[in-house]
Amino acid sequence: MLKNLSKPVKWLLSLLIVIILSSIFASLVQTSFFKVKVQRVKFDTERGTLSGYLYIPRKVDKDNPAPAVVLTHGYLNNKEMQEIGAIELSRRGFVVLAFDMYDHGDSTWDTPAAFRFYTHSVYDAVQYVYSLDYVLKDSKGNGMIGVSGHSMGGFSSTYAVIWDEIDFASKGYRKIAAALPVGSDLRYIVGFDKPEDYFGPRSVGFIAAHWDQFFFENTGQAGSVRYKDFVKDPVGKRILGLGENSTGEASKWYQVSGGQRIIYTPDETHPQNHFSLETGKDTVEFFTEAFKFQLAKYNLGSLDAYGIKEKGGQVWWLKEAFTLIALVALFMMIIPGFLLLTELPFFKKVFKNEKPEEVTPVKLEPVQKGIKTIIIILAMLLSAFYLNIWMDRQANGIAPLAKAMLYLAGATVIFISVIWVASLIKNEERLTNTAHKVTLYGSMFVLIALAYRWVLTHTTIIQNNYYWNAPSINTISYWAMCAGFLTLLITLGTTPVFKSEDDNVYGLKASWLQILVSLVTAVVLVFGLFILVGLIEWIFKTDFRFYVYAIKVFNTQQFTAALKYIPIFFIYYFAVGISVFVNTRKMKNCWGDILAAVLLVGPVILFLIYQYGLLYRTGVAPFADFALNSILCVGLVPTLVVAGILLRRFAQKTGNIWTGVFFTTIFFTFVSLANTAVYLLSYR
Repeated sequence: MLKNLSKPVKWLLSLLIVIILSSIFASLVQTSFFKVKVQRVKFDTERGTLSGYLYIPRKVDKDNPAPAVVLTHGYLNNKEMQEIGAIELSRRGFVVLAFDMYDHGDSTWDTPAAFRFYTHSVYDAVQYVYSLDYVLKDSKGNGMIGVSGHSMGGFSSTYAVIWDEIDFASKGYRKIAAALPVGSDLRYIVGFDKPEDYFGPRSVGFIAAHWDQFFFENTGQAGSVRYKDFVKDPVGKRILGLGENSTGEASKWYQVSGGQRIIYTPDETHPQNHFSLETGKDTVEFFTEAFKFQLAKYNLGSLDAYGIKEKGGQVWWLKEAFTLIALVALFMMIIPGFLLLTELPFFKKVFKNEKPEEVTPVKLEPVQKGIKTIIIILAMLLSAFYLNIWMDRQANGIAPLAKAMLYLAGATVIFISVIWVASLIKNEERLTNTAHKVTLYGSMFVLIALAYRWVLTHTTIIQNNYYWNAPSINTISYWAMCAGFLTLLITLGTTPVFKSEDDNVYGLKASWLQILVSLVTAVVLVFGLFILVGLIEWIFKTDFRFYVYAIKVFNTQQFTAALKYIPIFFIYYFAVGISVFVNTRKMKNCWGDILAAVLLVGPVILFLIYQYGLLYRTGVAPFADFALNSILCVGLVPTLVVAGILLRRFAQKTGNIWTGVFFTTIFFTFVSLANTAVYLLSYR
């Protein structure tokens, strides 16, 4: 049946089948093989609109209510990141709502303010869940609802308990019976000196990982990226109802104020909570024991009476495996999709002479190969060294590099002048031609160095939350500009060392029509992929993800924000696109792809090895204050690996960098914006 189809069509159909089958199996795991109904919900609150997935066990209805758990994510994520709790708790019989906090996913609010989206998010979601007639309540209105969230979602869960306790004073009943903040302590609960005083008779636990980059360090030590033990922390002891001289135990229940308290301390980092059998086990154990206690407290019987089974084992990782397969297949569709698209007359113009140029792999001389390897290693080390300085915009660290750019520009001008003086003295045509060429490249080099210096001396650019309204992307985009300019300078400054007869050594040679068609081709490919992503999400309610990395459809707010960031990221992908072209064009496929990926991701990997290697060995990271940004670095790894390979593959097909640069810039900008906080603020 497929025999008469072109090779790209065969690949696309095969990969589409893989995506559909993987999504079917992911959906089956998510719905516990149809024992749980999963539906999208969107509901209005007094502050805006919240969206999420509602997991309803099939046997639950208004005549057979069940306890419920409200789950939410942290600062950089969305509702899908709560799949451990959502899948494991719903398959045991709990009603579960996993929702997007305000300013995330498809949730919006009417009175937005930067970094304040979390204060009422969970409690507003609790109001919705409490209104459902199949969520269990006692005769006085006390709700059997649990709340849990990661990082800022943990803060929001703590706030929810506080608001609920304040409401209890006037209403006489509590809606929240249990709370499990994950990866968040109490220091950021503004306006309440001792938030634990509001926990009351509820069951409250904390998942406080030993290697959490942010929280659970209330002892005054400098830097948060260090080993911690929250049960020995003063705040942790207060939560457990212990005195300063007492010693707490992890995973042990304590009776406090007529309720329960427990602290879990897994051997994990902050983002590892999202991908952990231990955290999954602790979450299930907490809510099982908490609701046993709360049901007995309110004379509501046992878990068995509501069809809740104490099952062993975990299956959420199976969904993760299937969505990973779908994610890889989606990436693999890009090049066949490009080849199929460029069979059409208009899109065929991305090629010179309407067909791809074949490049014969060649071997460098041993000396050239050695010099090239040294340059690549030194460039990666330099970029890795500056990574945290750029992301944190450390003026003291950036100043020497900015000064170096001024010296570099000056030295280049002097070099150009010397070449011209020599050519005028000798009056040789060869030397004059060299002077013209040196002037052209030297002038470009000077302009780039000065532009780079401007970026380095203006560290506050891309920081205004009213225009650049995705704070985590602001950090990444400033790093991208700095890394991009450095890459461009190194590539332009070292490539002439390797003599080449190629008149397109940087991959820039293309007609204006080719460049325009390359842009249109990239746009069509990007939106074609997102249409597929949207269809899969709509049909199966699954996305393309692994761990903290996901490809999701974007909404209008995220689309508008992405348009602002695309020109910034273009600088980076343009620079690394040239670097990949120069260094891998004449290599064999496998080794060329590996080097292309390493050129982009190498500095990030080196930094992470250094940061976390010393953290695990000594208990304190070398950059102990580099918390959020080190997590951002982890999320950059898959993007940079795939982007490097795609830049090379597109360049192989077209003979220039343009299609690859346009595609990676647009595609990965949209991927980033769909998975983080995007504020909708107005100028004051």
